[in-house]
Amino acid sequence: ADNAWPESTANFLRLIMAAHYHASNARYLAQMVTLAGAAITAGVSCTGGGRGAAAPLLGTADIAAVDYRTRYGMCPDDVIEWVLPTWAKTAVRIDLAKRTGVSDWMCVTDQMIANWFSCRGIRVQFVEDWQVRSAGQPGSSTPITALPSSVQGLMYAPGTIVRGNGMSLNLGVVRDSTLNAENDHTALWMEECHLIAQFGHSIRLYTVEICPDGTTGAADLTSCCP
Repeated sequence: ADNAWPESTANFLRLIMAAHYHASNARYLAQMVTLAGAAITAGVSCTGGGRGAAAPLLGTADIAAVDYRTRYGMCPDDVIEWVLPTWAKTAVRIDLAKRTGVSDWMCVTDQMIANWFSCRGIRVQFVEDWQVRSAGQPGSSTPITALPSSVQGLMYAPGTIVRGNGMSLNLGVVRDSTLNAENDHTALWMEECHLIAQFGHSIRLYTVEICPDGTTGAADLTSCCP
């Protein structure tokens, strides 16, 4: 088969490597979540009012960054890392597209969203392979028609989390007498190891309640909405 249709073998190997990347990325993020410990819930809705998606994500990150910097005696303008799943951008776009009076909200770019965090001294990262492929999440076996009602984010100072790359052994194509007798070979064989380590300050995990319904601040609320 490899001799007659090598393109098929090459494509299969590319798919294997892509799957390997996604699996490894999911493990890295899972280890970071484990290091963070118990989640802090934020962005809950007011009684009888909506909460939107853009405001809770921006507000939670802003408050969390101030708290983090103050806790560790950092400078007020020190940059803080804020990690969210990629679909959080979709929640922001859906939320803003439902707002009235501002047509620009109908075309919100990735750069615009990043800038809203950047002006707060926060470097946002939207990552794949986190909070996905389970029931009710993007990529699950059953297609979703709405995004989850909450999203988790990781916050930490730059350099707090480090990924260490250890041994990587790639033998590539493997042939031996047994395989050759069956007109067969191993097209790819590899082994690697990695480390997720925490240095310095803490890493925090936040659960933010969201509802991309276009809600804006109401003038008649009698309580303070987080």
